[in-house]
Amino acid sequence: MGNKAVISKDLILEASYKLVLESGPANLSIRSVAKACGVSVGSIYNYYPTKAMLVADAVGMFWQTSLSKEMFVASSGEDFVTFCERLMHDLEHTIKAFRKSWLSELAALDSESRKEVRARENAAFAHIKRGLVVAIEHDEGINLDALSSCSVKQGNKPAESLAALVWGVMVLSLQNNDTAYQSLFALMRTALYKN
Repeated sequence: MGNKAVISKDLILEASYKLVLESGPANLSIRSVAKACGVSVGSIYNYYPTKAMLVADAVGMFWQTSLSKEMFVASSGEDFVTFCERLMHDLEHTIKAFRKSWLSELAALDSESRKEVRARENAAFAHIKRGLVVAIEHDEGINLDALSSCSVKQGNKPAESLAALVWGVMVLSLQNNDTAYQSLFALMRTALYKN
């Protein structure tokens, strides 16, 4: 009897991610991942019943590796607006890399794969929005009183409402490849901080 290769979901994902980087997400197959891992196709299916799930997790890994943990933590002494400026700069570079390496390939995927990929992207973006809320809450210089009446009507905390607005403008600026976010950041610097 031969030795069985030991495999884990993490090892499969790492191999998948490397293959996607080399040949694109549309060319990823369960068979190619099994070969790269030195295991049977059935071993891969034990962890990933569909190619869509495998591709989606590889895209999720892109976002995890591209969006470093430091990106979501306000530096000591960094106010919320400065944090947003740094975050936007990092996101612009990440999105540029994503468009260059992944976007056209992902458009060629079947609808199930695209749906799974979108779910992973949304999880990464939800993480960013939570980071915005935390940065707002930790910035003692912000005066959120002006937002409290709007937030109560929406059922949100002021920090959540502001984070949703900021994230929405950042996303639109990234989609349109424009600098509209700079106007919002300038307005925030004037309106949020007591002089």
